[in-house]
Amino acid sequence: MSRSRKIVVLLAWLLVAGCAKEQATSPSTPLVQQDAADPASAPLEEFRGSFAPGGIKASYRALFDDGHISSIEETRKTSNATGTYEFRGARLMKYRGAALDSAEQIELQFDVNGKLLKARVGANDASAANAEVITAIRDRAQALRSHAVAQHAVRGHDKN
Repeated sequence: MSRSRKIVVLLAWLLVAGCAKEQATSPSTPLVQQDAADPASAPLEEFRGSFAPGGIKASYRALFDDGHISSIEETRKTSNATGTYEFRGARLMKYRGAALDSAEQIELQFDVNGKLLKARVGANDASAANAEVITAIRDRAQALRSHAVAQHAVRGHDKN
């Protein structure tokens, strides 16, 4: 084989070998998007509305975390009384604020199964927070939550 032919064969072999190697550099598109890998990057959304469950008019501010409602802050129109409801999914976990029929402060805390863990009326642990008061606050929480979720969903469709 002639010298020029050996060089051509060698160059062809090097060219084929060079093209067959995988690139050692990382791909230009990551395999996982950073926002999908980082749950902390999901934005909090706020929705403001008004509603009158049980005939008690109120304005509220609902916070949504990754599309799920996390809390509602309510101000009742007639008395300016306030209350804060905290949720895990559809479950009311905590209420802090005024009673529905007075300015007396109430704090209720529930476990994930809905069992009452803590009831406080004023500065005292409360056996005074009777079942009617607790049921009324739970019912109001669910009515406000349902309204906020429905209105938030409608607003989301309007954006698209």
